[in-house]
Amino acid sequence: MDIHSINKRHFLKHSYHYRLEYDLTSRLLNYENCILYIEVSIGDKWQKPPYKAALEIANSWKNTHPELGSALGAKIFILNNDLSEDKPKIKYKKGILFNYWNKN
Repeated sequence: MDIHSINKRHFLKHSYHYRLEYDLTSRLLNYENCILYIEVSIGDKWQKPPYKAALEIANSWKNTHPELGSALGAKIFILNNDLSEDKPKIKYKKGILFNYWNKN
């Protein structure tokens, strides 16, 4: 599985909406043992709490890409979007378990 091509496809088809409307960006870091590892950067326009951002972004990655459809969960790293710092730091770590038992 090519993570770089999935990230590119996600940006072109889905992520630009979040970037323009909410100043929120995401990228897939890894997909291992049916777990998505996603990095999210949240800007000032996003008004929902971090756990809702994690759930929404994880579901969008899982539902948008067929090769990620069998994911059982996701680990979301939400970065600090402070421009005064040289390097972004992880502000929150959230874990998501998808509804495994009610699959159709």
